[in-house]
Amino acid sequence: MNRIVVSALALAIVASACAGGAGTPAPASATVTAPPSAAPSPVTLKIGQVGGISDAAIYIADAKGFFKEQGITLDSNQFASAALMVAPLGTGELQVGGGASSAGLFNAIGRGIGMLIVADKGNLNPGHGYEAIVVRPELAGQITGPKDLKGRTIAVSARDITPEVTLDTYLRTGGLTIKDVNVVAVPHADMLLALKNGSIDAGLPIEPFVSRIVAANAGTVLTRNDTITPGHQTAVVLFSEALAKRREVATRFMTAYIQGARFYNDAFVKKDAAKRAEAVAILSKAAGVEPALFDSMVMPGIDPNGRVNTKSLGEIQDWFLQKGTQQRPVDLTKAIDPSFSAEVVRQLGEYR
Repeated sequence: MNRIVVSALALAIVASACAGGAGTPAPASATVTAPPSAAPSPVTLKIGQVGGISDAAIYIADAKGFFKEQGITLDSNQFASAALMVAPLGTGELQVGGGASSAGLFNAIGRGIGMLIVADKGNLNPGHGYEAIVVRPELAGQITGPKDLKGRTIAVSARDITPEVTLDTYLRTGGLTIKDVNVVAVPHADMLLALKNGSIDAGLPIEPFVSRIVAANAGTVLTRNDTITPGHQTAVVLFSEALAKRREVATRFMTAYIQGARFYNDAFVKKDAAKRAEAVAILSKAAGVEPALFDSMVMPGIDPNGRVNTKSLGEIQDWFLQKGTQQRPVDLTKAIDPSFSAEVVRQLGEYR
């Protein structure tokens, strides 16, 4: 916030005028010039990304100059899944990460390895099923529901991450569990080829990979995942402990991120035509998504106030604990720090 420095003389003149004194009135056109606000100290932050469409708020914030306004330069590092970001976040090699929560994330937090969940990066609110279960076209007539997946080989981008919870939830509606299928780890970008060559029968990709698979006739959508676990907290923004301690820098990052999330919501939820066109151009370039795919892609939910669905993360943690891949429960009130997004919302106001 700019602070206006007013000279003592000017204050005296104003006070005299307000008191109705006989002194010479201040000129009607008198103005006070505020000094320019100091530019934020420049900083480069290493960020881990999976390259999916749930990185949209980050891509938009970067392209629109929101990070630049905060003095931040992003050094992007690509990962097959957020599960692989846990170690470099814990050591401070990465300052920011983002993607699906995982048993590895909760285990690391439980062991005291410093990182925090700080914002929503992608959710399955109704109508935002940007994750899907897709099956090979030649199996489309055979696999029409969850019970038909028994014994099939199904790909997720990594083991013990949020989509595995969604898959198990779907299978249970057909009387099965995840133990009744063969789950394998295949990066999102490789699922198209894996479906084509028959090495997997089904997969759980995210957009834009879902739409690419369909466009290439490599798979058909069995169901969108917002119909399985509506409101699911599928992806989160993570801060390393070291960044969280640099509170001023971390809040600057969050300011730019939420500005990007709000532009995204204006474009794809409120359907502002001009902003949608601009967002499509940005995302096409940043994520390498063909512009035509945006006519068929289902876009993720991204909370414009950065709020995390704590209840959903609690359910995900319970699933990992029951499966046995999470060693012990973590206190989510300590693992999730909403204060950064709350401070930004205090400054910018609630998104309406």
